[in-house]
Amino acid sequence: MAVEDKRMRALAGQSMIYGFSGVVGRFLGFFLVPIYLHAAGADAYGTVELMLAAILFASILLRFGIVTTMSRFTLGEGETDWGPVIHTIFSFVMVAATLGVVAGVLFSQPLMDLLQVSRSVLYAGLFGLWITMNYDVMSRIYRIERRARSWFNYSLLNVFLTTVLTIYLVVVLDKGALGLLVGNFTGTAIVYAVLLVARRHTIGIRRFDRPVLRDLLTYSLPLMPANIALWALNLADRIQVQRLAGATELGAYSVAARVAVPVLVIMGAFQTAWAPFAHAVRGQEGDDEAKRTYAAVLSYWSAVMGWGLVAVSLMAPPYIGYLLPKNTQSAAPVVSLLGAGIVLYGGYLIVNIGVTISRQTMMTPVIATIAAVVNLGLNFWFIPRWGIVGAGLTTVIGYALLLWLGWLNAQRSYPVPYDWRRVGKVAAVVTAYLVASEWVIPDVGVIAVAVRVLLACVFPFVLVAVGGLERGDLRKGREMFLGRLRRRPPAEAAT
Repeated sequence: MAVEDKRMRALAGQSMIYGFSGVVGRFLGFFLVPIYLHAAGADAYGTVELMLAAILFASILLRFGIVTTMSRFTLGEGETDWGPVIHTIFSFVMVAATLGVVAGVLFSQPLMDLLQVSRSVLYAGLFGLWITMNYDVMSRIYRIERRARSWFNYSLLNVFLTTVLTIYLVVVLDKGALGLLVGNFTGTAIVYAVLLVARRHTIGIRRFDRPVLRDLLTYSLPLMPANIALWALNLADRIQVQRLAGATELGAYSVAARVAVPVLVIMGAFQTAWAPFAHAVRGQEGDDEAKRTYAAVLSYWSAVMGWGLVAVSLMAPPYIGYLLPKNTQSAAPVVSLLGAGIVLYGGYLIVNIGVTISRQTMMTPVIATIAAVVNLGLNFWFIPRWGIVGAGLTTVIGYALLLWLGWLNAQRSYPVPYDWRRVGKVAAVVTAYLVASEWVIPDVGVIAVAVRVLLACVFPFVLVAVGGLERGDLRKGREMFLGRLRRRPPAEAAT
């Protein structure tokens, strides 16, 4: 048990460091949403959300999934010379991103018609495509090196620059959607330029290796359909909302997604630390210990993410009601649905580790495609009847199906004894909370807000009462958190 606690502390520590950098940016963004909305309008916000979805889709197509292989080919195998892998991925992504921008310029008119955006917004998106694809490579390098604190410093610089530039462009110059895009991507571009200089000895094209590229693509290409399906499951509904409900409702849906961002921050922090941690545990301790650790991670994950989902869902109605424009009020009931989808996706990442380890990826694209088809297919019936709430409901259905099918598939090649009874208790408490938030507690008012805060604070104790957590778990969590804050950060290699 002591070994398991040590591993949980290691995973929690890495997640907290990665997560804190994300929290700072998302925290600022969370409170800047009202300013951006009042300055740019809900329609502009929806346009930005649509462009970001299109950028992510294009990056999936252009990268062939090769960036996500970095952890698999640099950890858990006893190899310490990662140069050929890093240089090969760096070179491939640089060329692919450049070709993608050129193609976007050549076919700009059809893309503008498809996305219903102006030429300037499209070109800003192409700029963002190039930057985000290449910036992601640098992010992965810090992850595999497990240098979370160094990455945290660069992330803070990115947040600062992005925030200042976006406020200037949107609020001062009144550039609307264009300002939101350019401000965001320009800050990232500056940090990327700094990273190119700082890590010039780590990255480059000097050790580009064709056999390594072949091995990387052999592993990643079969996963591309799965990545596309996951994109469809997560973001393709933006297009459907735009077509079936209108631009204003797309703006409200985008607001709901932004208000649910704290849940995404926790999930993103965990996702960043999870793959290197999972492979390292297996490489150091073997399969039996690794499986026990993975099972424990899912149990703790459900409790932590359940708390995050509950807290965001409880505070979203007063936040939207008091601070956001009237034409975005329909976003309130959608926040908890999109947050639940994020939690379910995080659970899928955990149970899918068996597929990653065994490399039995043949069914992964099929599973992701089934979940995406169900989600998008239901949208044609749900959105016309229930608007953006219907889109939120289909998101939950799609991710729940993904988690279930992903678990069934992973158990075939790498069975892990997950404690589903404990996870089920957490899910039941979370559901009761969400029902109370939506239909029992008023959205606004001093008493209503006080009740919502109180309910969020006592959530862990409710889990203890029903058996979703043990009393010792609360003590361990408190010790991990306080210990991480008090501990002096170990020195890292020079950046």
